[in-house]
Amino acid sequence: GFSCARSWSRTEVVRSRRPCSEQSRGNNIARQQYTKNSESNGGGETVKKGFFNAEDLQGDYLKFAEEIRRGTPAAVFGVSSAVKYLLASIIDSPVLYVTADAAGARTAADNLSVLTGKKAAVIAAKDEVLSYRKALSKDSLFRRIEGVYALENGGGLAVAEIDALLQLFPKTLPVLHFAEGAEADFSSVARRLSEMGYTRVAEVESKGAFALRGDILDIFPVGAENPVRVDFFGDEVEKIKPYDLETGNRLEPKTSLTILPANDCFICGDEIPVVKEILRESLRGFTERESYVRASNVAAELLSALEACEESAAENGAARGKNGTGRPFAADPFLTPLLKNSGTIFDILPKNAVIVFDESKTLRDKCEGIYKEFEERFSRLKQGGEVLPFSREQLIERQAFYDGLSRFRLVALQTFTGNPFFFTPLKIFNFRVTPVSRYLNATPALITDIKNWLKGGYRILLFCGNENRLAKMSEALSDAYVSTSKIDDFKSLTGVALTSETLDKGFIAHEAKFVAIGTSDLYTKPVEQKRVKRRRGDLFTAPEVGDYAVHETHGVGRVIGTKKIETTDGTKEYVALEYKDGDTLYVPVEHMDSLSKYVGGEKPALSKIGGADFERVKARVRASIKKMAFDLKALYAERAESHGFAFPENEAFMSEFEEAFPYELTPDQADSVAEIKADMCGGKVMDRLLCGDVGFGKTEVAFRAAYLCILGGKQAALMCPGTVLCNQHYDTALKRFGPFGVRIAVLNRFATPKETAQTLQGLKDGTIDFVIGTHRLLSADVHFKDLGLLILDEEQRFGVEHKEKIKNMRKNIDCLTMTATPIPRTLHMSLTGIRDISTIQTAPRARLPVQTYVAEETETLIRDACIRELSRDGQVFILYNRVESIYTFAAKIAAIVPEAKISVAHGRMDKTVLENNVYDFYSGKTNVLVTTTIIENGIDLPNANTLIVIDSERLGISQLYQLRGRVGRGTRLAHAYFTYKAERVMTETATERLKAIMQFTELGSGYKLAMRDLEIRGAGNVLGAEQHGHMDKVGYELYAKLLKEELTGEREEEVELDVRADAYIPEDYVESSAGRLDTYKQIAEIRSVADYKRVYQSLRDVYGDPPQPVVN
Repeated sequence: GFSCARSWSRTEVVRSRRPCSEQSRGNNIARQQYTKNSESNGGGETVKKGFFNAEDLQGDYLKFAEEIRRGTPAAVFGVSSAVKYLLASIIDSPVLYVTADAAGARTAADNLSVLTGKKAAVIAAKDEVLSYRKALSKDSLFRRIEGVYALENGGGLAVAEIDALLQLFPKTLPVLHFAEGAEADFSSVARRLSEMGYTRVAEVESKGAFALRGDILDIFPVGAENPVRVDFFGDEVEKIKPYDLETGNRLEPKTSLTILPANDCFICGDEIPVVKEILRESLRGFTERESYVRASNVAAELLSALEACEESAAENGAARGKNGTGRPFAADPFLTPLLKNSGTIFDILPKNAVIVFDESKTLRDKCEGIYKEFEERFSRLKQGGEVLPFSREQLIERQAFYDGLSRFRLVALQTFTGNPFFFTPLKIFNFRVTPVSRYLNATPALITDIKNWLKGGYRILLFCGNENRLAKMSEALSDAYVSTSKIDDFKSLTGVALTSETLDKGFIAHEAKFVAIGTSDLYTKPVEQKRVKRRRGDLFTAPEVGDYAVHETHGVGRVIGTKKIETTDGTKEYVALEYKDGDTLYVPVEHMDSLSKYVGGEKPALSKIGGADFERVKARVRASIKKMAFDLKALYAERAESHGFAFPENEAFMSEFEEAFPYELTPDQADSVAEIKADMCGGKVMDRLLCGDVGFGKTEVAFRAAYLCILGGKQAALMCPGTVLCNQHYDTALKRFGPFGVRIAVLNRFATPKETAQTLQGLKDGTIDFVIGTHRLLSADVHFKDLGLLILDEEQRFGVEHKEKIKNMRKNIDCLTMTATPIPRTLHMSLTGIRDISTIQTAPRARLPVQTYVAEETETLIRDACIRELSRDGQVFILYNRVESIYTFAAKIAAIVPEAKISVAHGRMDKTVLENNVYDFYSGKTNVLVTTTIIENGIDLPNANTLIVIDSERLGISQLYQLRGRVGRGTRLAHAYFTYKAERVMTETATERLKAIMQFTELGSGYKLAMRDLEIRGAGNVLGAEQHGHMDKVGYELYAKLLKEELTGEREEEVELDVRADAYIPEDYVESSAGRLDTYKQIAEIRSVADYKRVYQSLRDVYGDPPQPVVN
């Protein structure tokens, strides 16, 4: 159903909603609603294929299911979370399971999916329904769209947090279907996808994007795990091929594809004039000049977007049909209350659905809190001109909510006896169910209990979590003479059975004589996460038209395009570059590998063609590299050739230490640990860069390396750039190493003279195994008895002088450097092979991307952001990076947010005052910390989930990224506001920095950000303290090549092969000049038969069979 005319009928429906004021709406504006043509979505009783059904459990379970089937409102008291999921799973109708928050919704969805055998749709709530500022992370939006689509299309099981039930939803979604062999209007594909909210790009890198090349569509659809390549032959769909985003490898082909929209708010052509009129009318309610100006800016942006929709509709001849309906266009969610397709979750639920409340009192209290906060925020934001009057309708009224509930069967599941609040139950149940013990790898105790249950006639089902654990459990039980079977449903269960599925917690159902033992009851660690695909690939692409490019002989020019030239040997294509004095250089495409995109600092000067000037520049750079590389080259050569200490593996002791970690390592963590162990136990002098986003588990990897070192009889040291971070690492280490007898000390300015003296003596005589300190570790009075491992946390934060000392200190010992965003220097080292690199790109379980906003700094924004966080008992970081006026600014915050308890932290404070202020915030005595960048690599606070950065354009990209990592460390959704002053003109570099942060909002994007940082600032001199200089003259790639040649002593010999045939890429094969240039570069860089096959196959996948000139 793509068009409004086909998808929705113009039928009037009644829906109790808060009316807009007459002033804002206008007296004669009709409000018609859309309803779906069919009410059959999800209709009919659902066939169950889960583990349990009421008939098998019998007794009260069967009575409960029968009462629900009859439509009796019911309440169940005295049940744990596991039993709640069991009861919801035996309801043989579509179920909407309602939880208090997003974390609860995810847990419920996981468990219900296992128990019912159906994938539970998660209906995510919008985090922001009021403000015009839009979060840059679309992860939550896409999950919401997936959930809504599943619910609209017969999904028999959905889970929603209570917030979602109070918000507006699209009553139907436009989708696009492709089927192999079917006809599709290829000429309209790009337009349709744009109308559905997708973004057209040159190369697909994330969900919600598409690219068109010839007759090939690449798209990463919402709801899909992988991007998909659709081959067309004219208007016929020829092939549908999912592919791996990172490698480009083809996956199992499909016969059909459903593309969900990338937006959940749509407007039709006939609505646009009405909505535009409402927008204009809504400005009349603002009397104060400042708020009127701000509201006018909001309205102007929305009107501009609506006019663009009108123009697009007119151009495509689809603005209006016979009945006045038109094609739907993706609209700004701010307009949701004004649109005909907006409804509530009750409009899209199947008519025969059952709504199940998990802890009614908690949900009712949350509802009241939501309404209270919404009213306060609406009033506050409207006064500041941030919202318009109709924004009040973004939340449905209480009465509309209760009216919606009354249309469905209702069930309350509660731990304690009490009022269900949302309805009056006519039937109450109490089940005799008790929790199982937590065995946590204690197999003997488990076996004893299983044998006792078997004697009592109980059936037992163990949820092992995966096949590996199942096999081990089966073997352990078999050794204890307990016979087991593997099952996938309850009906076939006799005696003891195992399944590889995951159920969080178990229970003992005494009436049914049944025991379920959950995965977290059996094991100390959750099931291993799914591996996240990584992308290293070519981090620097070919230059495009308009880019500055560096030719190895002629220097810096500007790409102006490509040109075909007839020669005696056939048609050849050349890349045209503009040089100084307007001269043009034509580079044969087979020499594309001699061209590289200029990546450096400021805008470069064009070189003079002929190469003499540039050769002199290159000679100076090469001489400089040679001079500066001497020490480093000698150091790394010595490290590579020297044999370090080969640490014994000590598997038994290491295994005990690793088992004590309460979480399962992510796949990336496990890989990193294996790589570090191989370095340390293999006898090489390790110099490894461990790159992972903030909070992704680098510390645990480093601690395992430290323990391996200590088991080998040597000392380990961890050096941090700040005192606060140093103390946190120390506290963490005490807890982690405490049970294993490791002697740990801390060395920083917070330590007393007596403590410092004891630590220095302990390091000297070897009684201290592991020291954690700041640059104090580099002082002349620090002597180690036998240092074996140096761990550096955020090396780039140390000063030049400290780095020189570190360089000498690490010469003969293993070194592990941890960083969240490797700055260009360290990244460059890893890319040029000087250092080994391990990356951690898998987010911890339940970690959510930080909702990132880039916005103008206003008092309204600051107050709104603070009050939102404080109202959920959270804490706020406000970063203000000017020490001289920080107290004045803190007083301003106190006036804007008088409810806040504020403390101040900056680096020039007396250390005792700083420690006290930070501790007050850490302990919750204060809830707003106005601070400088001292927090950048500092405090780890799961309760601090809002960050406001003042004058964000003044900070570097690594700093911005690190700062954002200070929030969102727990399971709550976090917010980061990067603000700028409206009156200040931002430099091009500052604008690029903020764009980069906006672009890379997903988790695990530190590596990409470091590459963007390299482009923005230029990596400069990778071997010294300067971040600019020689690299700016020749560009990053040529500089890297010269450095590699200098360090390896190898220079490439040029071998030229002249092909006497047409050798070029026709424009009808690769349309875009950027695509052709990139392909020429790939071909020019072929160095082996394997390279040839890879590039050839890639071209076939992306563009189809290469024509003869391309093959040549």
